[in-house]
Amino acid sequence: EIDALVAEDSDGVMCVPAFAGLAAPWWASEAMASLTGITLATRREHLVLAVLQGIAAQVTELTALVGRDLGRPLNRLRADGGLTNSAALMQAQADIAQLPVDIYPNAHATPLGAAALARCALDPAISLEEAVGDWQPATVYEPRWSEDRAQEFRTTWAQAAEACATKGDHS
Repeated sequence: EIDALVAEDSDGVMCVPAFAGLAAPWWASEAMASLTGITLATRREHLVLAVLQGIAAQVTELTALVGRDLGRPLNRLRADGGLTNSAALMQAQADIAQLPVDIYPNAHATPLGAAALARCALDPAISLEEAVGDWQPATVYEPRWSEDRAQEFRTTWAQAAEACATKGDHS
């Protein structure tokens, strides 16, 4: 249903979906969600896309943190769960992160992942790849945005997120 309501472009509307605060890298539990860039011309379709792009921007921030911890950037994302039913969200994720997004072909990836980790724990000689098994994505979303557009979006969004994180800071 979300994809039926989404605009092609957010028309400058941006969302930081901090409905339960902001986690890494801000760790601001007091942060509140924000919508910016709203004008008289803003329609609900713009708001829907802005929320989806905000979710994708948060995931992109986390992928950058993971890349820094690994010492190398990620080269693709793998996604599962209910939100993968939204092509608009998955395309926003690919565009903003500038990474292909592979959609797992099974709705039960979380328990399968837990089972694979349990298998590794029971048999330390087995590799994670062996425990998980080979799989092909049901769908792959490739970035459509230019790298410049994605970087500009991430910079603007990060500034909005930082503003949300510091609004709740009363120390």
